[in-house]
Amino acid sequence: MAHPEAPRNQVGMASLLIGGLALVTCWLLVGVPLGIAALLTGDIARRRVSRGEATNPRAAIAGMVLGVVAIVAGLIAVGYYAWLDSQDPDRLQRCLDNPATNNC
Repeated sequence: MAHPEAPRNQVGMASLLIGGLALVTCWLLVGVPLGIAALLTGDIARRRVSRGEATNPRAAIAGMVLGVVAIVAGLIAVGYYAWLDSQDPDRLQRCLDNPATNNC
């Protein structure tokens, strides 16, 4: 007697976990590549659901949404860091020269 194949839900769960990690680390600029990875794995998982190979469409969509939010937040962080640097271009060098005396 043949057993039905178990649903392949691993990619959807991976998308959800990567998306959460991307959202937590987006201010460190690591979140943007992780957000892209969450978006791609979520799309793969969503396609598996549409073919009937997986049964977790909500996890796939949640991972994609978290990935997009992390990408947007990471790009906002990049813009903010660039703006901070334009306000005082020598701040980084002062902090590297003497981090104990400057407010770094």
